Amino acid sequence: MIGSRDAIGTALGHIIVIEDEPVVRMLLEEALAEIGFSSAAFDNTTEALAHLISLKGVCSLIIVDQGLPRGIQGIELIHIANERWPVIPSILTSGDLVDEQVIPPSATYLQKPYNLDQLEQAITAVMQ
Repeated sequence: MIGSRDAIGTALGHIIVIEDEPVVRMLLEEALAEIGFSSAAFDNTTEALAHLISLKGVCSLIIVDQGLPRGIQGIELIHIANERWPVIPSILTSGDLVDEQVIPPSATYLQKPYNLDQLEQAITAVMQ
């Protein structure tokens, strides 16, 4: 499986992570690095969106938590990103159940808690 992780990470590049829980954010960054991705992590959507704008939308994937304490929520960020950069796929995460009808078609939903294999499967699914 390591070979497939190396191939996925090399092909995909940079991921933006938005997660308000510091430990989860750090673990996500470490997991993405293990798979082979570079990432930029934020605790709110405002800073993440500013970063995405500074990159001119050059990003392989957005992973965003739904329930964030400041700024817009995960689904709203996905909608904004889809309007401006429709080619960027997203993974929406949440510890609460999210109605799948409100999740944008470009996004994959990943229920917390999840493990590294589930994260890798979600990344693979959303990138195809």
